[in-house]
Amino acid sequence: MQILRDGLSLVPWLGRLWPLLVFLVLFSCSPFILELGARDKDRPPKVRKSRRNGGDEQPAAQELPAKQEGDKPSVANVPDKTTRLGAPEADSKHPLTPVIEALRASRESVRMLPGYACTFIKTERLKKGSMVSHTAALKFRREPFSVYLKYIEPHAGREVIYVDGRNRGKLLVHEPSGLASVVGTIALAPTCNDAMKENRYPITMMGMEKLLDTAISELEESRTKLHEVKIQLYPNAKIGEAECTMYEIVSAKESDSPKRHKTRIFFDKKTNLPVRTEQYGFPAKAGDEPPLYEEYNYADLKLDVALSDRDFDAKNDSYGFK
Repeated sequence: MQILRDGLSLVPWLGRLWPLLVFLVLFSCSPFILELGARDKDRPPKVRKSRRNGGDEQPAAQELPAKQEGDKPSVANVPDKTTRLGAPEADSKHPLTPVIEALRASRESVRMLPGYACTFIKTERLKKGSMVSHTAALKFRREPFSVYLKYIEPHAGREVIYVDGRNRGKLLVHEPSGLASVVGTIALAPTCNDAMKENRYPITMMGMEKLLDTAISELEESRTKLHEVKIQLYPNAKIGEAECTMYEIVSAKESDSPKRHKTRIFFDKKTNLPVRTEQYGFPAKAGDEPPLYEEYNYADLKLDVALSDRDFDAKNDSYGFK
């Protein structure tokens, strides 16, 4: 009984000490609580069951990207040596991307050639609106940039030579008849009025590589500007007997840049070279045919020619320069 009475006498004291006891218990358990919190923080997010996926578990806050209908593999995957490191990746799903890749692949093929000879046929709309057409025998050398033209029609017999870094940066012209033939060889700046009188672009822009450079640059810029663009691939196009792959690019809005309604590019299947390009403007009114702005043809290509300085020298005895 004495023990019981002593125990009961401690009850009031325990009532006064219980906050201290609770504090001591929590203090002793705090490392364990903190450890549980850290483990919970590092634990991956809970997953949920998806009835649509047959019960497969998916992260609650993550959606997997859906595959778009019509996704197609790239036409070509040739590395472009001029691409700068650190540049943003191209949007592989943009409709212009396969065309740009095809142009880059063709440019790599052109860069493998030291030079070529062909029949060059061009039709251009000049800035004043008039149309000009020229057919000429062309010799082209890549390094140094060299051009020799002998006109077939019109101005049959006219010869033009331009070599980068030579002749004080001027092109040389020889006319076969008329007063100009008496004067002899004429030296002209590539962008002067006389040199540009029948040309949309200067002679420094001649050749397939320059053509491809311009097309790639314009289409890469257009990827962010074209609002409505339609790409059509013709895998079995032909130019004469030559089998080609042809891309047609059609822009629906005249406000887009560059302001061309339709572009066609033909790649020879054997050589992968751009043997024909066409550029059309927007028709004046609905139902009209789009006006032709530019057309370039590289016919009868000879890729095994050995071109030397003599082929681009006005003193060549086989030429008519005086």
